[in-house]
Amino acid sequence: MQLAAAALVLLASACASEGSACRNSDQCGGSLECAGPNDPQVCGIPANEQCSSDADCDESSRCHAVDDPCSPDGVGSECRQPCTEGGCGEGFRCAASGACEVVPCDEGYDCPSYQTCDPSVPEQGPVHARAHGCVAIDCSDDAQCPAGGACVNAVCHEGPGSCVEPQLVP
Repeated sequence: MQLAAAALVLLASACASEGSACRNSDQCGGSLECAGPNDPQVCGIPANEQCSSDADCDESSRCHAVDDPCSPDGVGSECRQPCTEGGCGEGFRCAASGACEVVPCDEGYDCPSYQTCDPSVPEQGPVHARAHGCVAIDCSDDAQCPAGGACVNAVCHEGPGSCVEPQLVP
């Protein structure tokens, strides 16, 4: 009986509490999950995907790629008047069509240190799905990540994860 009680105490102390550093959810206690510092933020609202192409906009507008922190890849889309050079924001450029588009990583966009550039990432499909080409680096331990990085949930991040309550988004 004492041995079983000691085992339960040891098991409970091995589970991390909310805010504890982790590399995967097995290291978190109870219903907590391990979230990496570079995981997309939970917004509680859908990604901004107003259009897939110019055909979804009125005749005087273009379907622009825009910064969208609620999108998993950081790119959304919306109908707006044609752009001018320099009017698209950081990481985007004004295309000959008059629509803002992403700057691909092999054409000047700098991927974060915990990702790598893959120019083969499709540049076709809906405007909001045309990301910069930065992709996660798969890993099984920190040594496979760039200096100072950490392997969290099998992909590199800029640092260790944290045990957090799961965020349910409708």
